[in-house]
Amino acid sequence: MVQEQAKKIIQMAVEQGVYDVTFQYSGKSYRIYFKGNARRDCIKEVNQAEGHALIAHFKFIAGINVGEKRRVQLGSCWYNYDSDKQRRLRLSTVRDFDGNESLVIRLLHDKQQKLSFWFDAQDRLDRLSVGRGLHLFAGPVGSGKTSLMFDIAAREFADQQILTVEDPVELVNSNFIQLQVNQVIGNDYDALIKLSLRHRPELLIVGEIRDSKTAHAVLQASLTGYTVFSTVHARSVQGVWARLVELGLSKEELDNSLQSVIYQRLIGGKGVIEIAQSQFASWQNQRWNEKMQNLFEEGHLTHTQLQKEKIKSIAPSKINSIDE
Repeated sequence: MVQEQAKKIIQMAVEQGVYDVTFQYSGKSYRIYFKGNARRDCIKEVNQAEGHALIAHFKFIAGINVGEKRRVQLGSCWYNYDSDKQRRLRLSTVRDFDGNESLVIRLLHDKQQKLSFWFDAQDRLDRLSVGRGLHLFAGPVGSGKTSLMFDIAAREFADQQILTVEDPVELVNSNFIQLQVNQVIGNDYDALIKLSLRHRPELLIVGEIRDSKTAHAVLQASLTGYTVFSTVHARSVQGVWARLVELGLSKEELDNSLQSVIYQRLIGGKGVIEIAQSQFASWQNQRWNEKMQNLFEEGHLTHTQLQKEKIKSIAPSKINSIDE
């Protein structure tokens, strides 16, 4: 019963193009939310016992400790929601102050599904030069930056050795050597990055720059002649520079290593892209804001969404002062 209900939820999410499914405790019941294309809708409400059973089912499939509810837990898995259909899922659990557990399931990009973009993004990506050094893919959660990064990697480094270091492994590609972080046995980002370089890959992909230690490890790899891709959560091209400075990287180090920043947002299931290959700290957002205005005028954004998507520029002096 629980298994069939869970499969129906995932199948419905896939059919509707949803990228997040949330099981959220609410009073004495659980509400199930679908999130996608700037909308979050409650599609179903189940009683507390059913909610617990559904969360336990997904945790078990993803290899997460079903009995542990005190700590935040992460996991990923292939999920068979039909006889011949499956989807890669990423799971995150959290417990509130009163001991009630909630679950968020991210439906990861289907590699068979072609990426699509607004405006001239595809042409600009086709002309993108990927040389040695650090190339960062930025955007908020759910912006498609990891899917875009893997798509460019597969295209630009076909038949070459690609190693990835991820936590967890999201998009499985049989042509990549994919390593998963495991803190319990000492395989953190730093250790696996150093290990990966001994294999001399043409491309090293680091899933995400989350902290200062990872930022410095990624920087050192790029400074020693490797091509490195990674993602970072940031609000803009300038925001990427500010975030790296905040994590302890100096302006001189970034000048010597950072080759490009690709910022993406998903609007109506299609990517809006900004590509910067210089002047990151002083990058101007006029062109981005004009694209948002165009999407608003064509009816793809509401006025409220337009205001959220427009980006204000930061004075470079304020960014650089973080490092002083």
